Amino acid sequence: MSHWSVDKIWWDHSREILKFRLIDEDGQKFLCGVTQVAINDYYGTDDTEEAAEENFENNEDEIVAIANSLIQQDAADEDGLYLITSGILR
Repeated sequence: MSHWSVDKIWWDHSREILKFRLIDEDGQKFLCGVTQVAINDYYGTDDTEEAAEENFENNEDEIVAIANSLIQQDAADEDGLYLITSGILR
């Protein structure tokens, strides 16, 4: 598994996705995201942006590991986004 650092976190409000950019040890960047519903359902919190941000902050290592799995599978969507959805978090 690569060593990742989270470079930036922001909201895509229209799609209700908390996006984040991962950078590996070689400087390669990957655009990732987790849906608000997926992260809040998975951690059993209210379905709000604030709860999603707190869940991300408190569980960053686990979320990055899941994103890494998608990257290793080359499972980007049509926009090049490695998106964590409720179906992935089951």
